[in-house]
Amino acid sequence: MKVAEFIAAFRADLRDGVEGELWSDADIVRYLNDAVQEACERSKLIEDRQTPAVCTITLVPDVSTYQLHPSVFEIKRATLRGRPLDETSVEELDDDCPGWENWKGSPRLFIFEQASGARPASIRLVRIPTQADTLSLTVYRGALNPLTAANGTAKPELPERFHERLKDWVYRCAYLKQDADAFDKSKAIEFEASFERSFGARPDANVQRKQRDRRPPIVAINW
Repeated sequence: MKVAEFIAAFRADLRDGVEGELWSDADIVRYLNDAVQEACERSKLIEDRQTPAVCTITLVPDVSTYQLHPSVFEIKRATLRGRPLDETSVEELDDDCPGWENWKGSPRLFIFEQASGARPASIRLVRIPTQADTLSLTVYRGALNPLTAANGTAKPELPERFHERLKDWVYRCAYLKQDADAFDKSKAIEFEASFERSFGARPDANVQRKQRDRRPPIVAINW
């Protein structure tokens, strides 16, 4: 579906405009962008290993941490010259490998550091690289470019078969608008439940972090 088609369907389904518009085109498209991101994070709908700006990181000697593209919310795989790196955590390394923060050489492990406050998500390599190199990633990400009301022919960066189901989240957001005529909590809950049936529950960031921290220890590495 195109952006213009989402807007038209919104106004028809919610009968918006019959007695004056409660939601602007910009409102609707903002809700649509939110729906795309929600669907991506819940169902990991966009797996990318080809977009250079997202999946390729140039390593610099003596630099261990690299900022990820803002669209990335999970790293599926990281390779260096075709060799996979194992994912680990600070907690696991502190328990098993004292002094790991000062190790240098060819990286063998990586830590995915989630965004926190103003700090963006990043990847931290262990060991610290000592030469220039190129790290290749396979990631799960959201859309690269937000949709706009001005470009009515653009489509969400998701397979077409999922487009219709995005409307549930759009309508959920619409009914949560802080406006006496628009706000309807019961309808918002109903549409959110329908969206969840299509795309699953929203992943809990704390649960994900704890799962990474409990990864089995890596014992086959020759440091």
